[in-house]
Amino acid sequence: MNPGSFQHYNFICFCQELIQLNQQSMTDHIKRCQHYRKASPFFQKFEQIQLDKMQRPHLIALKSEFQIFIERVDALLNQETNRLTQSVYNKPSNNNNGPILQFIQPSFSQINQKVVQNKAQVQDDFFAPYKQLQKYQQCEVCGKQVNTDYITYFEHCLKPICRPCVMKQIEKDQKTNTEFQCANPDCRKQMIEYDLIQLIGKEKHDQYSQIMLFRQFNIVKCSACSEQGAFEKGSSITILKDPVTNLQLQQKYVEHYLNNRFMCFNQKCKTEQCKECKAVPYHLGLTCEEYKIKKSSKCCRYCDQPIHNVQSNVPQALQDICQNKECQEKAQLACNKLLPCGHSCPGFKNEQVCATCLDDKCNQREQKGDDYCNICFTEGLKNAPIIQSNCGHIFHYYCILQRLDIKWNGPRIVFKFCFCPLCNSWLQFQQSQPQNLIDKYFLLFQEVKKKSLERLKYESRDKDEKVSKVGELYYGKPQEYAMAIYCYYQCFKCQQPYFGGAKDCQRGLEEGDKQYKPEELICANCCDVPIGETCQVHGKDYIEFKCRFCCQIAVWFCWGSTHFCEDCHKRQCNGDYVSKIPKEKLPKCPGKDKCPIKMDHKPNGEEQALGCAICRNQRANQQNF
Repeated sequence: MNPGSFQHYNFICFCQELIQLNQQSMTDHIKRCQHYRKASPFFQKFEQIQLDKMQRPHLIALKSEFQIFIERVDALLNQETNRLTQSVYNKPSNNNNGPILQFIQPSFSQINQKVVQNKAQVQDDFFAPYKQLQKYQQCEVCGKQVNTDYITYFEHCLKPICRPCVMKQIEKDQKTNTEFQCANPDCRKQMIEYDLIQLIGKEKHDQYSQIMLFRQFNIVKCSACSEQGAFEKGSSITILKDPVTNLQLQQKYVEHYLNNRFMCFNQKCKTEQCKECKAVPYHLGLTCEEYKIKKSSKCCRYCDQPIHNVQSNVPQALQDICQNKECQEKAQLACNKLLPCGHSCPGFKNEQVCATCLDDKCNQREQKGDDYCNICFTEGLKNAPIIQSNCGHIFHYYCILQRLDIKWNGPRIVFKFCFCPLCNSWLQFQQSQPQNLIDKYFLLFQEVKKKSLERLKYESRDKDEKVSKVGELYYGKPQEYAMAIYCYYQCFKCQQPYFGGAKDCQRGLEEGDKQYKPEELICANCCDVPIGETCQVHGKDYIEFKCRFCCQIAVWFCWGSTHFCEDCHKRQCNGDYVSKIPKEKLPKCPGKDKCPIKMDHKPNGEEQALGCAICRNQRANQQNF
């Protein structure tokens, strides 16, 4: 007998109808047969399940279970088919014996009767696993038994995964990956957009997708101004030095710098930051993980390095300063008080009013702790004790002291160092050492203003076009004009300002680069050279000297014996030693009428006081010195 003929055997249904024994015929009959559906224990229980009210994941799970049972039944049928085939081939055929396979009604009725008698037991035994599944299910990822309400199934995987595991994988992917992957480690297929939106919502999905899109195409966003641009890895730097120790950094820190550090593309912003962890400024010499650990540990407020041994024998406000030598030097200038917010005062020692807190959570000012000091431009404001001016701007306390100590560059007195670098107002502080110096320089400032304005009036230059003509820079500002065109120097001996001539353009360009010795600047009152009679009207304030080497008014007094004009002094400093030129080879005076100083004087090569400049001007009836 051909094994294929097995499909022609019949099946006797509960309705007594004879059905051809093949899957299609059986399926068609069971769909329309009410007797079979009522008698079958499987259908009785299955009909109780409200499929239209089940969630999509449960429907997929149920379908998957049916598929598993179908595969098992197919396997058993294949085994039976093989067994019967072997029986047919091994035994002689007997055409009178009828069909080898036959289902008869009594046998199925007995089964039905047994099911009816033990209905509750059969139902409980038959569907006990599904009942359990409806309550708890084991997560494929974490292995925990989880309430089915928190179990998720995906069409690409069909494995039960708890929601916490799914969310953990989503959070991980949005931080490090360019696509969302299945949480099942044996799957790792890309999750579809529909499933993601169902889990986390459209708003968060769009937010995460943008982050991953930026990562895929290396797009970075400025933490300060939100400017976006394509990040390009650096390649030209091979050596970097630690900003604190000045030692060469390890290669891994160089690689991290090249892969993550960038400056904002906005020219008005230019904020330095880390692409990976968004830190501002970039944490040079640390990976993002190391920087995170460092930020969470107690670090020195000045050098930002971890403090391993807190010094309990110092005031609490100073316990956030490490034992590094440079930091301890700064600590000597630091305020030792705690602010009401609980943070250490960032100000200076013995200040009467504590400075504003620079902590990011407390500081609402325009200037932040990480902003550079606008005097040194080498460290952030929080990296050293600070002082706050009355105009509201903050600087390093030591930088202010150093600025006031250096004063002006070159011999000419200028007062730019006394003005705020940010708003250009005269610096004022609470009572302190810097304020004492400011008060001292203010007196000097007033003296120079007084003398320059007096000279401007005596020379009648207060009527110059630059002061009297509308639209000119100094229109209506004779005081500012006088300060701009006249040079005053501070006498090394008496510390008083004295007139040093008019300021020409070339001098204005070069005065910041001049090398000079302060002890060479001596006024007429302190000069050892005889000056003749003291002016009865103006005293010695306006006594002038002639340059020893030419017919010009002297500005410099060197070696305690020699006066130089600006040009001769410059030649001397550049190696063209006019002091070594023989007296007879020095320029000859062309005579009183043509002489630049318009008077008779000793031959060049000799010292000579010219007397009071103002009186000399008046006698000569000239308005220009």
